[in-house]
Amino acid sequence: MSTLSTRNATDNMITADTDRAKCFIWNNEFKTGTLLNASGAEATFALGTVLGRIAASGKLVPLTTAAEDGSAFPVGVLAQTVTLGIAGEDTVTFAISGDVNESMIILDGADTLATVIALRTIGDRLMSDTKGIRTVVVTDSTFNDN
Repeated sequence: MSTLSTRNATDNMITADTDRAKCFIWNNEFKTGTLLNASGAEATFALGTVLGRIAASGKLVPLTTAAEDGSAFPVGVLAQTVTLGIAGEDTVTFAISGDVNESMIILDGADTLATVIALRTIGDRLMSDTKGIRTVVVTDSTFNDN
């Protein structure tokens, strides 16, 4: 989060907090699908949430490593923030390939990119189970003259 301040000719000033971080960095491909809220309460799913797919219905849900319905395996990364009512569903856009900012990846509970699912980490599965999502570490001002 950074702060932007602007002063005009009459000496009035406006300050705004802005987030310059980008979730999707380079060469991303997106797809649409139906996101299902199976939480039993209204829920907000944030940009960057790793998604799994329920095999029987084909609907998307946040990846849950303990799930046995197919949604323990990543299919993409949510490209928007969406709020769904109880048992609601909506069409959403999600990334299936390209570079994704590692710091903006959202996983369930205590899971990390190093969490193992069926003998492979979530980070490895993102690259192989999807069309090719690569998580990258992004650092501002990386040039040596800054």
